[in-house]
Amino acid sequence: MTVLETPRLLLRQFTLADVDSLATLYADPAVMTFLGGPRSYEMTRQHIERIIQNYQDYGFGLWAVIHKGDRGLMGRCGLIPQVIEGVAEVEIGYLMAQVYWGQGLATEAAIAIRDYGFQTVGCDRLISLIDPHNLASQKVALRVEMAYERDVVLSGKVIRVYAIANFYDGGFISPG
Repeated sequence: MTVLETPRLLLRQFTLADVDSLATLYADPAVMTFLGGPRSYEMTRQHIERIIQNYQDYGFGLWAVIHKGDRGLMGRCGLIPQVIEGVAEVEIGYLMAQVYWGQGLATEAAIAIRDYGFQTVGCDRLISLIDPHNLASQKVALRVEMAYERDVVLSGKVIRVYAIANFYDGGFISPG
């Protein structure tokens, strides 16, 4: 089921049929540098099962990103429920295969997800959790009009929180 469409991308719900494609992406050490390293096929299958459960529990989750040009699964982006320092948050998450880096595709997807989170889901605020060394992801967050808010410690690692609030006049404002 297609959830969102941008000029170059289709974002659709994951199914278990996507395990092979996502496992290939998750096996790439460069892609997974800031997410704890490569994942096994079984870990990928379990991750897709959790994503599908999020669709049922929250009505949203991570979506398969399909490039319109080649129709291949090129990544995953979407909304992720999080609890940060005891506060429920919704994160914009994005991850793309190396061959698609540097083309503005993560930004294109993240902007569509931001708008979906505010306009369709009704979020008041969205965050992105980014490793301090992941400069490319920090640049995407800034292009999505997020601002650096603070550092937090998650699972023993320092993580940067970027955030944007949704105001009722239809405009966005970055905290800070």
